[in-house]
Amino acid sequence: MLLEFLRTIRNGNVQSLLEVSRTMNISMEMALRMAKELAGKGYLQEFGADCGMPQTACSDCPVGSGCQVLTRHWFLTEKGKAAIS
Repeated sequence: MLLEFLRTIRNGNVQSLLEVSRTMNISMEMALRMAKELAGKGYLQEFGADCGMPQTACSDCPVGSGCQVLTRHWFLTEKGKAAIS
């Protein structure tokens, strides 16, 4: 499953962990745990920034209009690319 996660990131068809979770049919929490585990092992690297302003909620977000968007992007390290080659 971790290799599938890496392949999903490599393919570039997703822009967020929410999209990864939907693509892989797993929970958002599981996607975040997997991303953190893979980053901790050196397969992924994260870059991102917290948004300081409340955002209009996504149409299917249960939080509503009070959410704070966290922008996170992940990319494969050389180790990650080698693992799925």
